[in-house]
Amino acid sequence: AILGRLESVRAVKAVAVEDIQGSQKRIYEAYAALNGCSLEDAMEASELEQWRDTEIFLTEERRGLFRSKAEEMEESVALRAQAVVSLIRDCQSLIYELKIVPSGYIDADEHDMVSCCDSGNYGPGGDEEVGRSEDDLKIMKSLKVRDSISQEEGQNRRSRGRSISDYTIVSLFESSSCTGISNEALERLTNRLAELNGEKRRRRARLGEMGTAIAALWTMLRVPPEEQRAFTENVRGLGMDTIRLGERELIRLHELKSEMIGKLIREQREQIAVLWEKTNATESEKASFRTYYEVNADEELTDDLLKKHEDYVEALNAKLEKIQPILDLIAKREAIIADRFELENLQKDPDRLKQRGASLTKQLMKEEKMSRRVKKELPKITHVLERTLTEWYEDNRPPDAEESDDPDSGHFMYQNAPYLHTMQMQEE
Repeated sequence: AILGRLESVRAVKAVAVEDIQGSQKRIYEAYAALNGCSLEDAMEASELEQWRDTEIFLTEERRGLFRSKAEEMEESVALRAQAVVSLIRDCQSLIYELKIVPSGYIDADEHDMVSCCDSGNYGPGGDEEVGRSEDDLKIMKSLKVRDSISQEEGQNRRSRGRSISDYTIVSLFESSSCTGISNEALERLTNRLAELNGEKRRRRARLGEMGTAIAALWTMLRVPPEEQRAFTENVRGLGMDTIRLGERELIRLHELKSEMIGKLIREQREQIAVLWEKTNATESEKASFRTYYEVNADEELTDDLLKKHEDYVEALNAKLEKIQPILDLIAKREAIIADRFELENLQKDPDRLKQRGASLTKQLMKEEKMSRRVKKELPKITHVLERTLTEWYEDNRPPDAEESDDPDSGHFMYQNAPYLHTMQMQEE
């Protein structure tokens, strides 16, 4: 009986030891995965010292503590794996978008990603490709579709795009084809994601700058719409092939610009002449650009000269935009002045009142309308212009205005005369 009882106790102990050792193994494996170390290192870790002894205190309470610790560690592993899967998927998406998939990598299950790039051509491959990293091959191989997903369900999800929950990490431990889920792997993936996002921003900015420059040159060089469409249709994604395509187009356009430089400069001069008239430019203002405006020797028609013309046109357009409200007021005032002159002439002609019926009524209504504009609107507009043009002169007169040989310097010019003076003469 004693022997039988002893055997029973031994059996219970063996079960308890097996239970605790099973929990202990789970704790060591989870620790090793989270910290990127071997099981042997995990067994020696000071943080796990209290979980080393499995031969004493084999109570149910102690067994429960081991199980709780194992579950806690495995929950940490699950959360870490989920975070790592999310980082890897984000990295993979950017790797496809930037077309820097490592050479030799093929995954037939990535049709959804390939389609989002609209291209299966990811460039020449190799670490020399801008934006590549030696970790990228591991990143691309680190995930697999969960085994619990049926083949039919998998096909349906591929057709509409998989979610993160469809994937799991290939291995909890780092290898030549997997990142693992260690603290170091988490840090590297976080850094890699930041690098890829930075590369994406840089490429977008570069493509934006090139797009603006190309569009401006297309307009300047009058590139046919069909050529523009042909180029635009070939521009896809953020790959280096797209950037190189843009660089080649810029080179082509600049070469074409060099061939057409003389014509382009003449077109700029035509714009300058129009803007001089619209801005009522004085002879002294025109003379300030004559040095460049009158250059005609073929060897002197350069990119630099074209740039000076373009900058000058831009400055004149800015000036026109600034003075346009004043010009609109002047135009309105000049129209009323014309009405006043016409009204004065009409009123000197007594024969106009000899008309009868509707003709006389129409004539009198016209004169009344003109008279109302002259008496009411003209003083208001004149007052506004006097104040505005005086302020203009105060802001624009040269420091040595009193000693200047040009009495018109600083004044707002209209039809080659300061409009302040013009108004004064019109009211005399």
